[in-house]
Amino acid sequence: MLVISACLILTCSIVRAVEAGAPVAPAVYTLDPASLAFAKQRIQAGDPALLPAYRQLIRDAGEALVATPFTVTAKGVTPPSGDKHDYLSMAPYWWPDPSRHNGLPYVRRDGRINPATKNDETDSKRIAQFSQAVGDLGTAYYLSGDERYAQRAALLLRTWFLDPATRMNPNLNYGQAVMGVAHGRGTGIIDTRYFWQIVDAIGLIAPSGQLSEADRARLRQWFADYTQWLLTSPAGHDEAAARNNHGSYFDEQVIDYALFTGDRPLAGQYLQKALTARLDTQIAADGRQPLELERTLSFHYSTFNLLALFRIARYGEQLGVDVWHYPNAGRPALRIANAYLAAYAADPSSWPYKDIEGVSLADYLPLMLMAGRVYGAGTEAAALRQQMQDRLPTARDWLWWPGVGLNAPESQPTGAASQG
Repeated sequence: MLVISACLILTCSIVRAVEAGAPVAPAVYTLDPASLAFAKQRIQAGDPALLPAYRQLIRDAGEALVATPFTVTAKGVTPPSGDKHDYLSMAPYWWPDPSRHNGLPYVRRDGRINPATKNDETDSKRIAQFSQAVGDLGTAYYLSGDERYAQRAALLLRTWFLDPATRMNPNLNYGQAVMGVAHGRGTGIIDTRYFWQIVDAIGLIAPSGQLSEADRARLRQWFADYTQWLLTSPAGHDEAAARNNHGSYFDEQVIDYALFTGDRPLAGQYLQKALTARLDTQIAADGRQPLELERTLSFHYSTFNLLALFRIARYGEQLGVDVWHYPNAGRPALRIANAYLAAYAADPSSWPYKDIEGVSLADYLPLMLMAGRVYGAGTEAAALRQQMQDRLPTARDWLWWPGVGLNAPESQPTGAASQG
């Protein structure tokens, strides 16, 4: 197992902060306590580079304060089980067959979203909105200290996961169904990729006391039950075997939920699996991701898959495994893959593969910021960063990854890893 020295840096920072009487770092797994604390410090100082993103966050969190609580039982269509507590979604790229009078079975049009799959009749739109709202509220509470955000986040969490009348059953048996083909498929498991925000928001609002210890225990149990379903269901087995981004997000979710529920052996097992089953097989020597380049949204899916791998690397920091520099410090796969995409983010017109929506800077932004935290930024990256700042000033990623570098601990503010 490869030990990451950066984790020791962060651990030492936390220890020093605790000894100094500073608040303990929030229990987040995908986000980074030091980066969040640095963002909070800069916002309090009125940093103009972060204020647009912070103001947008507060606007969005304000909307979440008054939105009707989200629940899977609000959907219009009842799943085949007859239980609206079961999650239900429709595969987004599948459409009625125009050559058949009833449109069945549906046919696939890669990259073309069927709008009928993104309405209130099923849950895929709702699960994204719910996760975003909770993530916004958790981040807003951490950065502002306003108790209203934590109170609302706790209500949304209890409604979706805990309240017997509205809770989601911990399975995705009916995820990404296809009319005339299947009531549910393993590919639907990617719908819960948003839950990293749920897990981190629970930690961000913990100091408020709005979630009782019993609430937190029941949330951990929900995620433990869902993880068990992921590992044992036919749908989970199918998704775990996927070679492309679906497999990456399966591993990413298992590791995240295992860390949250305290099952570090399981997290470590899947992290080691990801090194060979994902990084070794998905990233070419020049940084391309061939399985994602086959798609009609090739740049989008290249960034999408790499983001899952970046999150896995973040989890590795907490497990003592240096995924960021795997397989060796001279040619780390994630750095090479990021550099490959960075060149086209800087010059989108030069992207040589098919992408029916074009190169999206918003898709690349989190990768740029997370990579800069670990690998540092040269002059070329500085120019791209300014371009991103000019075109995407309100993106949430600026608040999550504002510039604290694992590679340069001296740049971290005193006690940054532990400000509450």
